Amino acid sequence: MSPWLLLISVVLYILCFIGISLWGDSRTGRQLTKPIRPFIYSLSLAVYCSGWTFYSTVTASTNDELAFIPLYLGPALMFLFGHPILSKIVTVAKKQNTTSIADFLSSRYSKKRGIALLTTLICSVAVIPYIASQLTVVTQSIRLLSSAQHLNDSNFLNLAVITLITLFSIILVTRKIETHRYRHGLMLAVSLNSLIKLGALIILAIYIVFVFYAQPSQFTNDLVSYQILSRQDIDSGFITQIIVSAGAILVFPKQFHVSAVECNSHRNLRSARWLFPLYLLVVGLTILPIAAAHNRIFHEGLGMTAEAFMLFVPHIGDHMWLTVLMFIGVFSASLVMVVLATFTLSTMITNDALLPTMLKGRLSRDKHFFGTKILMTRRVVILFIVLLAWLYNLSFNQDGDLTTNGLIAFSLIFQVVPAMLFGLYWRKANAFGAYAGMIGGCLVWFWTLMVPILIGHGWLAETLLTNGPFSINWLRPEHLFGSRFEDPLTHCIFFSLLANCFLLFQISSVTKTTLTGRLQAAAFILPSHHSHDTRYQKPNIKTNELVNLLARFSGDAQVKNWLTDYELAHNIHVLNNAEPSIDFIRFVERKLAGIVGANSARAMLQSTLSGRDMYLEEVVSFFDATSKAIHFNQQVLSSTLENIDSGVAVMDRHLKLAAWNKTYLEMYPYPTEKLKVGTAAEDLIRHHLINSDFHGADIEDEINKRLKYLSTGSAFNFIRVRKNGQVLDMRGNPIPDGGLVITFSDITEHVQTQEALKQSKQNLEQRVAERTAQIDQMNKDLRAEIKERERAQTLLLEAKNEAEQANKSKSRFLALASHDILQPLNAARLYSAALHENYSEDATLTKLESALRSTEELISTLLEIAKLDGISKDALKENVELNSLFNSIADEFSAQAKNKGLRLIVRPNNYFVKSEARSLRRVIQNLVSNAIKYTRNGGVLLVARKRQGGIVIQVWDSGLGIAEEDIKQIFEDFQRLDQHHHEAEGVGLGLAVVSRISQHLNHPIEVKSKVNKGSMFEISVPESTATNSPLPAEVVHTAHQLALNILVVDDDSRNIDALKTLLTGWGCQVSTALSAQQAFDQSEAPDLLIIDYDLTKDKRDKQNNGLALYSELQQHWQGKKVPAILVTAHPDLAIKQAAEEQNIGYLSKPIKAIALRAMINASVYGR
Repeated sequence: MSPWLLLISVVLYILCFIGISLWGDSRTGRQLTKPIRPFIYSLSLAVYCSGWTFYSTVTASTNDELAFIPLYLGPALMFLFGHPILSKIVTVAKKQNTTSIADFLSSRYSKKRGIALLTTLICSVAVIPYIASQLTVVTQSIRLLSSAQHLNDSNFLNLAVITLITLFSIILVTRKIETHRYRHGLMLAVSLNSLIKLGALIILAIYIVFVFYAQPSQFTNDLVSYQILSRQDIDSGFITQIIVSAGAILVFPKQFHVSAVECNSHRNLRSARWLFPLYLLVVGLTILPIAAAHNRIFHEGLGMTAEAFMLFVPHIGDHMWLTVLMFIGVFSASLVMVVLATFTLSTMITNDALLPTMLKGRLSRDKHFFGTKILMTRRVVILFIVLLAWLYNLSFNQDGDLTTNGLIAFSLIFQVVPAMLFGLYWRKANAFGAYAGMIGGCLVWFWTLMVPILIGHGWLAETLLTNGPFSINWLRPEHLFGSRFEDPLTHCIFFSLLANCFLLFQISSVTKTTLTGRLQAAAFILPSHHSHDTRYQKPNIKTNELVNLLARFSGDAQVKNWLTDYELAHNIHVLNNAEPSIDFIRFVERKLAGIVGANSARAMLQSTLSGRDMYLEEVVSFFDATSKAIHFNQQVLSSTLENIDSGVAVMDRHLKLAAWNKTYLEMYPYPTEKLKVGTAAEDLIRHHLINSDFHGADIEDEINKRLKYLSTGSAFNFIRVRKNGQVLDMRGNPIPDGGLVITFSDITEHVQTQEALKQSKQNLEQRVAERTAQIDQMNKDLRAEIKERERAQTLLLEAKNEAEQANKSKSRFLALASHDILQPLNAARLYSAALHENYSEDATLTKLESALRSTEELISTLLEIAKLDGISKDALKENVELNSLFNSIADEFSAQAKNKGLRLIVRPNNYFVKSEARSLRRVIQNLVSNAIKYTRNGGVLLVARKRQGGIVIQVWDSGLGIAEEDIKQIFEDFQRLDQHHHEAEGVGLGLAVVSRISQHLNHPIEVKSKVNKGSMFEISVPESTATNSPLPAEVVHTAHQLALNILVVDDDSRNIDALKTLLTGWGCQVSTALSAQQAFDQSEAPDLLIIDYDLTKDKRDKQNNGLALYSELQQHWQGKKVPAILVTAHPDLAIKQAAEEQNIGYLSKPIKAIALRAMINASVYGR
């Protein structure tokens, strides 16, 4: 890849970063991002995941399966379970206005500069190699991505990119002098950077799992085969890295700055308690596929490092965009780490090392704004830090292990942790103990960790390792006191932490803590309690000296805002020449500490409070700033007066004109010579009375009266009505130092409005009375209308109830009468069937059967309508296979269609629906039957289609069609269209049954039709996925002779005779019983029992229904299992279900011969 493409990517990314940062600092950016600040804060903490995340953790995971886990587990555990520690750090940092970890510890330990210097030194030694590691990540990425022909360009590009990073750091983080204030733009850009890092890792992981591996299963196989995450034991090194990384998240300069200094709300910290560990978890999971893929390539003999692999994988599929994305991810991670690390380190070096020295020199007395000097110093320090890191990179870190460098930095910075934790929770910890602990811990760290490394590089004699110094064996660096640790890092942390804590505890216990130290300890241990500072008991300076000192660092405008806030918060007025209060001195110190750090702020205040005289140039500078502020205030006041609607005149304590505005001059047009500063109020009043419409007797008396009133200095309010009708509201208010502010407001329009309201009020009572009378009349009319409507509604409800009762009576009558109606019809059908067995060719018999069939269909339809009208509960639906149902419909109507010369087309399908099989079949039968009846030529189509999660069943025909206005009519009872009468016989109940069944099943029906073109009936049915309901068979193949002994039990002799005649014709031996007693008289059990359900004719019978009688007969025949068929004219589904539960066949009257023979075959032969 061309290095120039990389340079363009770097420049564009840096410009975007700067743009986002600037937008975030704008008012719009701050307002829009305010709701998501907890998420911004949590993502900003992910600056912890630097370039180390992309290279070192992958390398560690491929060499040691669990090596990368503690690096993320430690910080995650700290945020999950160490929340009280973090919360206390944030609270104390905000109360003390600390700007860095060095400033934090210095404030805790008596605000000793030495503590800050020692902490800064430790952090510098740890952070500069860490910054060098990030530069190494960037340079390695550039070198790996550059082709051989561009190698020289890549070397130049390395220097260019490092220069860009340096300039970027200087520009971005040194725009503001205050280091304790929340940086909206920077944190927004850092949080977006965290999302970019995470997105790059996730995309690479997904690419590896689904593209690099042919199948995700290969990835899981590699996890097993290369033993990733397979290690069962957790050694001491694992625990040590968790502890070290957890401590580093507290005190590492960039992490302390983000977590404590940039935390502007505890709500943000509470959100980060779970968001930041979640971020680390996702990062850790992305490492797994990358490590697995790297192991696969390594075992295939490519020998590729993890750094090269991260950027090489996209080349496998020639995905240039992914390569650029990974480079941006690596670069962004390193960039943000370098920016924040250099910023925090430069703040510590400037505030704690350089600034106190600068304040002692002549530079501190420069009359110009001192803040620019501080900013310039920080910029130079940043440049120096990057230069040192670059030199370290060239000298020591060319081929260094990033993981080792990171852990060395973490172990050194860990020496600050005891001082922090002891300072937060142990009141006796003092500066002497902190000095001893940190110095002792660092010395042990150097001896146990760095000395073996230096010996490994040949810089020290190897005898130190084997014999110890001066041949003292128990002082050997790798086996201190004869110890045997598995891991050098564990050995180092154990003894350095032991020495650190022991010395801090012991020295603090035996030394005396100063008063300042005790006060600061109380402020840190109990940050919620207010602790008065007794260092400043009798200051020998004035308030204006402190204000001037503060202004030299932050500017006059900022100091003015701070003083205003202070006065409002304490309800006082700060006087320049007064002696400052202790609270005000502490206020100034906090503001200075936010700019230059606590240590430098304390030094400056001690120098100022020593009582020395101010330098002349400082006095000149102060009064110069004061005069500018006064001039500015005058401009603001003048602009305010000129832009208000009321006239304003200001009189001083001597009643002379001091100020006025343009509106006042318009109301009182005084001559130019009169209207000037210093004109007496007496002259103004006299001129006004002489030139106005005053009608008093003596003008001088009126003047004296008004002057006497003004001289009292009391507030007043008068209303003046001028001759032209103008009304003025005059209000006077005294000024605290004497004088009056008089305002003149034109309230003419307001007075006119009041007059109009008064006139309107006078007419209001009359209008109200008239309106009340109208309302009373309207109420009377309305009550009369309501009564009439109530009477009409009562009549309608009565008529509706009568109609409903009539409909219920009709349905009840038909249901109850069905038995008596169907009994004779049933007998006639059975006789007809018996005759047809012997005289099948007789035309008269055929006509008789047709007539009976028509009568049966009519009565069955009427009964079915009655039954549907009486059903109130939902249908019991089942899974129905449409293809089988369609096939049975085709078998049933194909002959009828063929006889009319029509084509019946039934499209096969594989759909299942949720419905009642028999009811749905009846609907389709009626629709297909009507289509064939009313079609002269062409054909009929039955088809099922998918639509919107359901199935629609459509019946198409090319028949006569239906007019649009007649479509609703065809579903009414006994309705037939005039043009259809001659096409087919009928009474107009078929579609009425279809409508009722569809409503019962909740299957909507739609009709589309054109006259002389054809019609389409469509029923919508919910789709199902399985079938459990076989369709009822219509055709059963039987043998010619049955030769069975059958007992028929029925209380109707006509039905018995008809059944006997039919069954005898089939070769059966038939016995009959008109009552239960006659059935019990049968000594031998028959082959088949045909029994009527209703046996109520014989009141003496113990059993009054067929099902109960069947059970008794089973016992009577000594348990012999006799198959039975129950016949009934009752349309009650409960009877059918009860018969099925006893495994009894069921037939409804009137009985069809073919159905009876099929049921006999099924009951006796199982066919």
